[in-house]
Amino acid sequence: MYYVDSHIHLSDKHYQNYHSIIFDYMRQANVQSICVSEDFNSSVEALSLKEKFFKDSDLFRVFVGIHPQFAKVSSDMRLFEGLFQSKLDFIDGIGEIGLDPTYANLDPDNTLERQKIVFEKMLHLAETNNKPVSLHSRRSVNEIMEILPSYKIRNAVFHWYDGNKSNLKRINDKGYFVSFGPYLLYSSDKQTLLKEADINLILVETDGPVKYKNCFEGALTSPSLVVSIVYFASVLLKKSIDDLTEILYMNSTRFMN
Repeated sequence: MYYVDSHIHLSDKHYQNYHSIIFDYMRQANVQSICVSEDFNSSVEALSLKEKFFKDSDLFRVFVGIHPQFAKVSSDMRLFEGLFQSKLDFIDGIGEIGLDPTYANLDPDNTLERQKIVFEKMLHLAETNNKPVSLHSRRSVNEIMEILPSYKIRNAVFHWYDGNKSNLKRINDKGYFVSFGPYLLYSSDKQTLLKEADINLILVETDGPVKYKNCFEGALTSPSLVVSIVYFASVLLKKSIDDLTEILYMNSTRFMN
């Protein structure tokens, strides 16, 4: 049984000097990490890390994908599809993918329509190859919920869920997961959402290298934070840490398998 960090960008350049420390910790503390990607290059790097450090271990899972921030790069899509087919046996899922109007507002070349085209191509790959997906849904839960059910996706997680209670119920009613990160320790809004979520459809994450405030100020966001998240969540949900660790592990197993 593992602790599971369901969403972290370990192929990000911020981790280049810390891989050996982080990976040693993961082995010693039995923490599994799902390394998500944002574009072609980070997908290549994630697969390289898997082959170099965790070739025969399931402590390091690889998700490849094109984030909505990078949806405008059409050449990435062609490169990505070639990579996906050539490395299919080493790919555990697709992510981080989704929609985000923030990027459309910042860049006129990265329209929501362009994002939707890339998103649906990612979902098609997931459906065709029976892979779970990790979803970016900032300000776009409704739009994603209009698209997602039309694909036969094995499992999906709305990472860093930040929507309202009614959408949370819609997500869980469809059997989709939601994940919560270190902000849980200091955000009353997120604590309320955790309590409202179906306990059998929650995951925990760090989303490193994103930095956090309050008790995490100045700390490197690494899989080690997962233990604190699980402990605090166990208090909120009135579960023993052992019981919640087992529930989260089983949730992660169902999400992956």
